Amino acid sequence: MEQEKKAELTLILALHNHQPEGNLPEVFTRTFEAAYEPFISELENFPGLKVVQHYSGILLNWLRHHRPQFMERLRRLVSTGQAEMMGGAFYEPILVMVPDDDKTGQLEKQQRFIREHFGIEAEGAWLAERVWEPHLAKPLAQAGIRYTVLDDAHFHNIGFSAEDTLHYFVTEEGGHKLFIFPISEKMRYLVPFAEPGEVITYLRSLVKPGEKRLVVLADDGEKFGSWPGTAERVYRDKWLHTFLNLVMENSGWLKTATFREYLQSTPPKGVVYLPAGSYREMLQWSGGFWRNFFVRYPESNHLHKKMLHVHERLSRLPEGADKSKAREYLWAGQCNCAYWHGVFGGLYLNFLRSALYSRLIAAEQAADRALYPDGGWMEIEQKDFDYDGNEELIINGPDLWLLLSPSGGGAMLELDFKPRHFNLLDVLTRRPEPYHCNIYELTEGHCRAEGVQTIHHLVRVKEPGLQELLVYDSYRRASLLDHFFQPGTLLDNFIREPASVEAGDFIGREYRVIEAKAAEGTALVVLNREGTVRDNGRTASVSLTKTVKCTAPGRELSYTYLLGNTGEEVLRSDFGVEFNINFLAGNAPDRYYYSPEQEFTGRCLSSSGEIGPVSRFGMADEWQKIRSEFSFDRPAMLWRMPLLTVSQSEEGLESAYQGSTVIACWPLCLAPGEKWTVTISQQLLELPGDVN
Repeated sequence: MEQEKKAELTLILALHNHQPEGNLPEVFTRTFEAAYEPFISELENFPGLKVVQHYSGILLNWLRHHRPQFMERLRRLVSTGQAEMMGGAFYEPILVMVPDDDKTGQLEKQQRFIREHFGIEAEGAWLAERVWEPHLAKPLAQAGIRYTVLDDAHFHNIGFSAEDTLHYFVTEEGGHKLFIFPISEKMRYLVPFAEPGEVITYLRSLVKPGEKRLVVLADDGEKFGSWPGTAERVYRDKWLHTFLNLVMENSGWLKTATFREYLQSTPPKGVVYLPAGSYREMLQWSGGFWRNFFVRYPESNHLHKKMLHVHERLSRLPEGADKSKAREYLWAGQCNCAYWHGVFGGLYLNFLRSALYSRLIAAEQAADRALYPDGGWMEIEQKDFDYDGNEELIINGPDLWLLLSPSGGGAMLELDFKPRHFNLLDVLTRRPEPYHCNIYELTEGHCRAEGVQTIHHLVRVKEPGLQELLVYDSYRRASLLDHFFQPGTLLDNFIREPASVEAGDFIGREYRVIEAKAAEGTALVVLNREGTVRDNGRTASVSLTKTVKCTAPGRELSYTYLLGNTGEEVLRSDFGVEFNINFLAGNAPDRYYYSPEQEFTGRCLSSSGEIGPVSRFGMADEWQKIRSEFSFDRPAMLWRMPLLTVSQSEEGLESAYQGSTVIACWPLCLAPGEKWTVTISQQLLELPGDVN
């Protein structure tokens, strides 16, 4: 008679360690000292325990340059078999959002790095935010990946029981096979927030006589020291030491292993085909499907479509050094963190968005230099840039790249200053978030959480007065937005209730393309809208034509407006042109407003106020060595205000500077048939010195 199998539970502990592209240098250092290094130090005290480590390529590069001794310690753990290195896409993109050749390229780049620095072939791949779609099995397998890990919620959503997910499975796409290990959500919430003995008790409850079972805890390495309160709990109070010691003490029934070892010793439970999904919290934030972030946040969609545009641009290059350099920038611009928002700041962190734009602009600039070695070129491209069914207009030259949206109010949605790899219009619209509903209770001291909690349960505010910032925009913040206000409208009215003071129907409405051409180094776009303006209970008919002109190799843009009263009544209104510019810091002394004609009261970019009439003013960023100077052939009253959002981060609710709104205003009084014109010039300048 066959001998009865011994009851056994295998625990695979896998940590995912990552820092976003463009994150602040001090965050890399702080997180290394709080989480990455002390975890490995503790692990080294338990040579009999097995773990799996995943470091994104961004973090691996940082470790290689800044902590080479730590890299050597990792190599020793790998060489002794105590640690397995898991691969993934190098710059940590959400794989489903990038083109297939970039999927494979980034996976293979991480494979090469692990092979060169650790002397092994990585068999597994971490999926950023565990976002899964069924087609991923094929590019993963094609890149040499044998397995990945996905949350047990994926399995439960198609009817798998809790006991079913104590095993691993196999799937395929077009005959390309991939093994999938379920991650225990229960363990994600227990570790390290429950007492170590409670975790062991839970694991003991999963043991079944005669059956070999598996529990996978695969989660962020930052929860071991970097999340709020965890450094004290995990290391000072010796949570991790106690837990690892208990695992060793229970080795009679509880084993640790790597994925590689488990694949060699145990066959899969069966076949599975999983639908699109992610972990439970991500599905809540995204509305059930990760790509919904592109719908919820037009700025995320714009960044994603910019990436696709640059990818297409690079496809025109032959293989070689130029393309390789540009492709590296492109891949860095695919890092996932600034494309979405949940409990982390993500999209709301302006420096993360700016970093991705910087990489994408650098990639496109490298491609353009190869395509146009002569610096005197300009081009206009009409294409459905954001894939919404409407065509946009791209003006591209040696130093400037801008995107106009005729269907979106004739707005300018992006303005890239290539010498500094910077998008000046990278602002974020103020919109409601689900967690805003609790702001008032939280700021009054209610609902404060006690003890150390997982970041998914943290409820706190980081600063007072957040409720005063809950003002939402009725349109997407951009530039070249055309306002008509009732005469006498004040800046305070616009700040408090921006939608209520609008008298025209031009914001967000469709403009016709009258002309779009590029010739002899000059690009010209002419847009028109026949609209209406409310005037003291009457409706006036207005024709608005705006011309955008850019000449190479200069760094100056001109915007000419021609307004006409096409109705039968006198038109009285205040006309304003809105610009939104983000130099990333509202209160930094090296970023400020200036004018040679009048002194600003409070020059910082987070200030509010009105000056004028002025013919010239500017915005300076001495950090990035950029100035944006404006001039008007008709003196204008100038409104200014900051765009401040309230968002959730791992440490609580906080305000974030998203740019500055500037509106140039002129009073209008046009008789029937009368016309009025104004020209605005915008010049971009490089300041001397190196970028900080």
